[in-house]
Amino acid sequence: MLHEEHDRAFTVAKMLDLDLLSDVKTVVDRAIGEGWTVRRFVDELRPELVRRGWWGRAKMTDPQTGETREVQLGSVRRLRTIYDTNLRTSYAAGHWARIQDTLATAPYVMYSAVLDARTRPQHRAWNGTVLRADDPWWKTHTPPNGWNCRCSVIQLSERDLKRLGKDGPDQAPPSPTREWTNPRTGEVLQVPVGVDPGWGYAPGASRRAEALALARDKLEGADPALAVGAIRSLIKSEMFRAFYDQPDGVFPVALASETDAQRIGAQTRVVQLSADTMRKQKDRHGELTVDEYAFVQDAIERGRSVQDAALSIVYVLEEAGYVTVIKATESGKAIFLTSFRRLSADAAKRNEELRRLLGKV
Repeated sequence: MLHEEHDRAFTVAKMLDLDLLSDVKTVVDRAIGEGWTVRRFVDELRPELVRRGWWGRAKMTDPQTGETREVQLGSVRRLRTIYDTNLRTSYAAGHWARIQDTLATAPYVMYSAVLDARTRPQHRAWNGTVLRADDPWWKTHTPPNGWNCRCSVIQLSERDLKRLGKDGPDQAPPSPTREWTNPRTGEVLQVPVGVDPGWGYAPGASRRAEALALARDKLEGADPALAVGAIRSLIKSEMFRAFYDQPDGVFPVALASETDAQRIGAQTRVVQLSADTMRKQKDRHGELTVDEYAFVQDAIERGRSVQDAALSIVYVLEEAGYVTVIKATESGKAIFLTSFRRLSADAAKRNEELRRLLGKV
């Protein structure tokens, strides 16, 4: 497995027994959760691996090639590598999740290397580099950047940036690549210089998207009242604030009624906001605060509605002064929020706008 696949699955090279792999993952999770030392991790896992024959050198048949050869299975050194790799990547994933949740107050990230004789020259050169958390450079250079890499990142606010004597983020360092051939698949990949093969990704960066996709699926099958309550909680959460500040992926923002979903030919009721639309919203309707997006659900529930096209509905929540537009995809498999804005403040303009919007009702 490579890159983001490690956010979703667990593996140990040459361990083909799924029961054994599951047992190892359980011990790894306990070691991380309970803060075990590497010695305790080895002492806990070694006897079980020995008992089940996954220790020392043994003959194994490669399932891909059918070739049988002698390979190294478990060893103390191997267990130390498993411990160190999972501990560092789990910490990095958790740290990155916290960074995403607090982008509103601290939108910058600084590369931090341990500056001693063991530090890789390239990592030393990156030390102190400050970039916005959404800079593409982090997608391939978020530490750890290799086996036994001890680098990390530090989140910074505007005030922290000033204390460092910086008026803004740095330019992203150059990202030259080198050719690397995957010995298992023969696939030729371009690997960033200074990053070990397989480490050129941000641990945990894909988790928010996966969590939201899981939430969307659960909302679809939940009791409507519970689903609406969950969506309202999501809109008030730091997760939505992070999405608002640094749009990425899609975010569930409302639940349409069954009747309205049928009107526009949708097979779903969950209304989502895409990153592209969020960026357009901020550009065109920058006067809207992040908290006002709670009114999207209110407009759908209590606003007067007009089906202005086969796939879209306009809702006008006159009492609060908001207009919401949703649109189903051609396939009917998704509904997106395409526009959300305030009604005109001026009374005359507002009345004229209402007549135009609701004239088809």
